[in-house]
Amino acid sequence: MRDRTRGSHRRVSMSPWKYVVATWFAGVLAAVGLGAVSPAGSALRSSLGLSAGALAWATSSITAVGAVLGTPAGWWILRFGAHRALSGGLFVMAVATAISATAGSWGLLLGSRVAEGVGYLLVFVAGPVVITRMTQGGIRSAALALWGTCVPMGLAVAAALGGVLASQWTWNRWLALTALGPLIMAGVLTVVLPRLPRTPVQQPHRAVGTWNGALRLGAAYGSLSLVGVAVVMVLPLFLTEHREVTSTVAGTVVALVCLGSAIGGLAASWLLRRGVALSSLVPLGVLMPVACLPAFSAEFPLAVSGGAATLVLFVDGLLISAVFAAVPAAVSRAEDVDVANGILNQLGSVGMLMGPPVFGLAIAAAGWGAVAAATFVFGGLGTVLLLKGARTSAAGTADVVSRSLDAPRGVHVEEGSEPLRKAPDVSKPNHNRI
Repeated sequence: MRDRTRGSHRRVSMSPWKYVVATWFAGVLAAVGLGAVSPAGSALRSSLGLSAGALAWATSSITAVGAVLGTPAGWWILRFGAHRALSGGLFVMAVATAISATAGSWGLLLGSRVAEGVGYLLVFVAGPVVITRMTQGGIRSAALALWGTCVPMGLAVAAALGGVLASQWTWNRWLALTALGPLIMAGVLTVVLPRLPRTPVQQPHRAVGTWNGALRLGAAYGSLSLVGVAVVMVLPLFLTEHREVTSTVAGTVVALVCLGSAIGGLAASWLLRRGVALSSLVPLGVLMPVACLPAFSAEFPLAVSGGAATLVLFVDGLLISAVFAAVPAAVSRAEDVDVANGILNQLGSVGMLMGPPVFGLAIAAAGWGAVAAATFVFGGLGTVLLLKGARTSAAGTADVVSRSLDAPRGVHVEEGSEPLRKAPDVSKPNHNRI
């Protein structure tokens, strides 16, 4: 009896990661869709007769949906169920991308990209909720930090794979290929993911200050996303015009810089899994404006400038992953996690949309040195807000939410929803009957 119980506990402690990885992979595939248009941009403009502005709208329409509907999506997912929203969002993305692959006009392309943005939003609001409800303690922090790498990893895959295939295939075939991943993953998750118990929805009344923590983290995410996206968008122009490198060299440098963001997120996950406090990661934010100085200066060798830009994105990706890890501690009730992730995605999408024009105006007004100044302002704001959120996490407010997110006892994970035991860092042990 004792051996069987010990084996059950071991199986439970190991099992969350296969669901975490499956959910993370779904996020990466969704992010590939986010960056799918850029590699085929030239072919799309030529085929459909699009202006640069029209193509930009088609590219950014996915994040525009999140900027408008992020919080409502959180409320809807709370009632519909995170696991179903995750699979459903992938399916919507697959169908919408398939339609965009057959688009013969800008209107149809834009409409299908907006529909794809709805599916993308569902994936990126529901994904962290699924991870939160299937993990505990230190594992939860590490898993949510891993989720923070989905966007840079997906964009890197889209840039690398799309850069190769877009030159050999038609843009229609390339977009059709990006529809297959979400479609297959939607089916996989439907079979693999346990059916999570619904969180009871209590009275709609919320006390003053209920959403302060989520709004603070959302603003931090928006500020940090603004910096990351802006640096990536303005870097190619700086390299080609002021460093006078070829577009191929500029593309290679930008790809490596983007990869730095994903590596930063993986580093955050690794550190949090080993018990490093969130608050100890936040001071690294001071490196971003400092690294921008050599990154956007023609006085340094290209390798030094590229390495400095990679450091900016490394720290940015690390802090964004820390934001996701801090979300469960920012809410006081289990059902608020869904809406908190909606707030996070809405404000993050606003930051992504604002980043390039804000940095562009700063550069036009004060030259390339303004990149470091703008990074200091927005990166500093994100760092300060994240530090306050990290202190909330250290105060232990996540313990109440952690207990309320447990599934009912006595249900095996293979059947759908076994409760995951507390990680060792949770102060109050959970005594289970045998």
